[in-house]
Amino acid sequence: MNVLTDIRFAVRSLRKSPSFTAVALITLALGIGSNAIVFSILDAVLLRPLPVEQPDRLFFVEARHGNRSPFPSHSFPDYLDFKNGTTSIDLAAYRIAAMGLQSGSGAERAWGYLVTGNYFEMLGVRPAVGRFFTPEEDTARGASPFVVLSFDAWQRRFGGADIAGTTIRINGLPYTILGVAPRGFHGTEVAFRPEVWVPMSMQPQIEGRSWLDERTT
Repeated sequence: MNVLTDIRFAVRSLRKSPSFTAVALITLALGIGSNAIVFSILDAVLLRPLPVEQPDRLFFVEARHGNRSPFPSHSFPDYLDFKNGTTSIDLAAYRIAAMGLQSGSGAERAWGYLVTGNYFEMLGVRPAVGRFFTPEEDTARGASPFVVLSFDAWQRRFGGADIAGTTIRINGLPYTILGVAPRGFHGTEVAFRPEVWVPMSMQPQIEGRSWLDERTT
């Protein structure tokens, strides 16, 4: 009964002060809206699993190198040591990089991944169009000028046309499009959406320097 009495009193008070009622409703709406936005971000970043074959069996191996970088990373030789030193798990490596994609109006800055040849295979991801990289295409430095497009980039830049086998220019150099990633797959960083994936062996052309032989990144 006390709760019903309080509710009736609150309703009568709100009717007597319409301006206060409007402010209260706006405040309530803003509070609900902001909470919904925060929950959506948390759901996308923390709660929703990656769209891969077995997300519960996917782990990230990271290391921090003192105070030199706030971001965890490994060198490519470290990755090779880990991969060659184990037979019980499969390992793949990737690196986020900025690239210049050639378009009708000139070069346009875009973000992409440099990935090892087994990246897509290890994740169990299947191409929407064409094919992905193979481990054999990632063994010789600079010898695999290939690219895989994200589904969104394929739709936005090429209108969903048949582009497997055609060429685009990245940082001014020709790259053959091998395929397109499936809809909804945006790599292995949940808050980051790349437009392209390029073989790790092309890193010197993409970034203008080589870290493939460095012990730290």
